[in-house]
Amino acid sequence: MKKLIPLFALTFASMAIIAEEDLMSKLDTDNDGRISIEEAAEDAALSAMFSELDTDKDGYLSPSELENK
Repeated sequence: MKKLIPLFALTFASMAIIAEEDLMSKLDTDNDGRISIEEAAEDAALSAMFSELDTDKDGYLSPSELENK
């Protein structure tokens, strides 16, 4: 059982990174490496959380800000 815990943690971390990359590639239509509020409008859940996730308040979500999602 003790050996399974790190395996599960690694699996979940990998899934989060893949989901973040998928979201970025799906919504970053201008390919600038970040998601604007206009681009985020394509995903209702992300759009609703945009201001909370935009921690530096620059009007864009960076990959590091999406990691905290």
